[in-house]
Amino acid sequence: MRNKALIIVIMVTTTMLLGELKYQPFHSDFRISFGSGIFFFWLIWFREIPILFASLLMGSAVVLFRIWLDFMALGDGFRLYESAFIHVPSLAFYLFFALILWVGKFWNYLQALLKLGALGVVADFSGNMLELIVRKILISHGVPFSFPPWPPFFLLILAFVRSFFIVGFFSIIQMRHLREISREQQLRFEKMLMISSDLHVEALYLKKVMGHIEQATRNSYNLYRELKKQEAKGNLPELDPPLSCCALSIAEEVHEIKKDSQRILSGVSKIIQQEQIVKELTIAEIVCLVLNANQKYARMLGKDISFQNEVETSLTTRHVYSLLSVLNNLLSNAVEAIEETGTIAVRAYERDRRLVFRISDTGTGIMPGDEAFIFKPGYTTKYDEQGNASTGIGLAHVKDVVESFEGTIRLVQGQISEVTVFEVSIPIHRLWG
Repeated sequence: MRNKALIIVIMVTTTMLLGELKYQPFHSDFRISFGSGIFFFWLIWFREIPILFASLLMGSAVVLFRIWLDFMALGDGFRLYESAFIHVPSLAFYLFFALILWVGKFWNYLQALLKLGALGVVADFSGNMLELIVRKILISHGVPFSFPPWPPFFLLILAFVRSFFIVGFFSIIQMRHLREISREQQLRFEKMLMISSDLHVEALYLKKVMGHIEQATRNSYNLYRELKKQEAKGNLPELDPPLSCCALSIAEEVHEIKKDSQRILSGVSKIIQQEQIVKELTIAEIVCLVLNANQKYARMLGKDISFQNEVETSLTTRHVYSLLSVLNNLLSNAVEAIEETGTIAVRAYERDRRLVFRISDTGTGIMPGDEAFIFKPGYTTKYDEQGNASTGIGLAHVKDVVESFEGTIRLVQGQISEVTVFEVSIPIHRLWG
């Protein structure tokens, strides 16, 4: 209710003030003003306000405001009856204008702007004609009168220009508003895709860890059985607890870790299924998403980096999140490798029934002799402000994900202007397998 009251105050105030920007075309008290235009705009913008109530309130406020202006301007020469006689016909315009819009159900045409504009023309012309007729009746004191042909023609042209101007202005504002909403949704979409891609990678690693845990449980139990046999034969020293019991205890602990890991994997898998935003994207769309994300990352780090992309394939894939994770890791590494300014280029193309990504940057590069270690867990060249090393698992992650597609990743020799170039190659049939 408080919001509606504030809206009504804004509508009334602006209509009253703009109504004083006027033109009197017929050498009479009849006026053409900006007030009626802003009144039409408010009615189609604030659709939750009852239109007939708003028109009665606004028309009354305009009449009272104009009477008050006469009082302030004329002083002792002010006559309330004469002032009301001049301004009350304006109320007829606002009431009839709103009535035409209400009868025509203008709210059904907010997406059909030509129909909305046409209805506005009818309402504007009818309201002005009614006001003009009321003024003629009051002036003639009931004596029959006639109109010359040009005032209605003038009012029709005015109604056409004013209504379609307001509808066009409304359309521009609405389009800008929709563009802002679309932009926010796109940002949210990109953020959710990146989060989902990280979750998919974590799920892949949890599955891999589950395999190791399963094997460790089996090995521990086999060790327990072997130790039990050796203890029965007297081949092992008598300890408290026996070695076989220690091995069994380890097997039980590993089994508990396995159950906890299964619960975590189940939870992550459930989240991934709930956050299945897209089923497939083109390679061009995936590259664009990753470039946009890393442009923002570069700006956040205060770096001036030029991003280039060249996509020479129209392939699509349902493995959106895995590819996003691979490319995002490689590009974020490239961003971090560039000190202040530089260039990062991404090229995607087909070669020998394989999809190839070529990611190059002009950063600090890989130290000579380190090529054999860059894909091993723990390798890093990144340190924080306190000198602590990064985890060094980014490229190892990338290698594992690429190999899950039966693909390859390697460091290749770049052009003169390129310092570091990674080439990822994935069989095309695995993009859907």
